[in-house]
Amino acid sequence: ASLSSKQASKMSNPEQLRSEIESQHNLKHAETVDKSAPLVEGVGKLKENPRPAVLAQIGQEHNLKHAETVDKSAPVIPSDVKVGTNPLNAVLNDIKSKGAN
Repeated sequence: ASLSSKQASKMSNPEQLRSEIESQHNLKHAETVDKSAPLVEGVGKLKENPRPAVLAQIGQEHNLKHAETVDKSAPVIPSDVKVGTNPLNAVLNDIKSKGAN
C-alpha cells in the first residue's frame, strides 16, 4: 500500500512523527461482548466429578473371563523365501582394496 503525501511527509520528518504519536488522540468508544469467561449460570446443578469413584474401581480386583484370540500381527513370509546376508560390506571392502592398488 502506498502512503499519501501527508503520511509521507510525517515519515520523512521524525520530530513531527514523534509529536504526532505523543499528542492527545480522540478515540471512539467501542462496545464489546466478552465471551471468554466460562458460562456456568443457567446450567443448573453441576454434577459430581466421577474420577475418585473410577480410580477406586480400577484399584479393586476384577474377575476376567479368558478370551481366545488369533494373533495375526506377525509378518507372513512365504516358506520358499531364503534370507541371506547383505553383500554390501564385501562389495565395499573389494572397492577399497582395488582403490588402494
